[in-house]
Amino acid sequence: MLKSKDGQQDFFDLYIFSRMIPEDHPLVQIKKHADFSFVTEVVADLYDPVNGRPSYPPESLFRVLFLEIWAGLSDIQVCRELKYNVLYRWFCDFGWDDEVPDDTTLVVFRKRLGEEKFRELFARVVEEAKAKKCLRGHWTIIDGTKVIAHVAVKNTLSLVREGRKRILKNLAHVDAAKAEELQNLAAPLPDADYSSHTELLAAEIEQGKKFLAAVGDCTTDESVTKECALYAAVLNGEGVASFSDPEARWGFKKKDEPFFGYKIHAACDETGIVTALEVTPGNEAELEPAKEMIAALEERELKASRLAADKGYDDSTFRTELVESNIKPYIPNRTKKDRLEEQGFKYNPKSKVLRCKAGKKAIGCSPHKNGGLTYYFSEKDCAACPYRDSCLSKTETRKRAYVKPGVLANRPRGIKIAMRIRSTIERDS
Repeated sequence: MLKSKDGQQDFFDLYIFSRMIPEDHPLVQIKKHADFSFVTEVVADLYDPVNGRPSYPPESLFRVLFLEIWAGLSDIQVCRELKYNVLYRWFCDFGWDDEVPDDTTLVVFRKRLGEEKFRELFARVVEEAKAKKCLRGHWTIIDGTKVIAHVAVKNTLSLVREGRKRILKNLAHVDAAKAEELQNLAAPLPDADYSSHTELLAAEIEQGKKFLAAVGDCTTDESVTKECALYAAVLNGEGVASFSDPEARWGFKKKDEPFFGYKIHAACDETGIVTALEVTPGNEAELEPAKEMIAALEERELKASRLAADKGYDDSTFRTELVESNIKPYIPNRTKKDRLEEQGFKYNPKSKVLRCKAGKKAIGCSPHKNGGLTYYFSEKDCAACPYRDSCLSKTETRKRAYVKPGVLANRPRGIKIAMRIRSTIERDS
């Protein structure tokens, strides 16, 4: 049953809170200026208005979740803090004698909200920040950060064997006789019977498929069917590497640093307030979530005129789409130095003119099979050029250079300033 905040504090609470809470603390300022009363309205349809045991006030539970993120605490840690931290109790609207929620209550509340309600609440918080003029709105800064899944990562052979055990355990609850019958098919194959790990894995996968076929013929139980579908994904090599967290995937934030988990893609303005968020499996690239966040910001009338991001977002199509949406992209090159510049060439994207290090202008260009253009210089100029021996091969009579205009297009000046502004989101990651 939905329980609303009564808004009343007794004399003892007022006496304690007024003397122990510092007026200049950030949480005091947040509570003073941020109105979270909308939470009760948003979640009202999730509770029975009459029946059931009274809940903790949803606004208080939301404040606890907000506090978790603000202070970087886990469910268990924040509940422990609420027992003795006067500031935290006051911020979450718990009186000195009030019972505070435990970590299980927070898990149930989070599950009750679900992704859709979370997104709605997040959007309302951002709207509140906008209404209070906390957002400046000149810049959108985007970045992605890895989140490592809290699971024991196992190799494929272990997963293939474990999957049969899990299904058998679920099957035993609904059909003990059938589970007993499938014991031998669920058992791991003897390692000694195979000359290599590859052969053993192939045999275990084949055994797993036979086991799935046998289970599928004997039950329609939902829990067993769900486990079977997950096990089939493992057998088919669909990227599942954990039964306890099946949506996590192997990914890279750096070329030589793999991780297993998720990526959080965030957008904020120059104040550091997060305005959009997407979570993806670890193997997904940054560009698509970035496009989704920009579209969401535009829909909520939070679109900025400039965007700053790191070189992971350096894509000519992406930059073009931003410019077409009247957003200036400030994104550094993926490579430290452009290959044309290394060879001494200078290309002007506006005039589409290419000059060599001797200052000569290319006399023409032709389409390249891989896209872009091949520029060529005058044979007469190249013959008299002081850099001829180092620039041309023995068989060449003129210099040719490959240019992909899209790579160089839509790169406004001020990238160093933009990268200093972008450091805002690094503090929040």
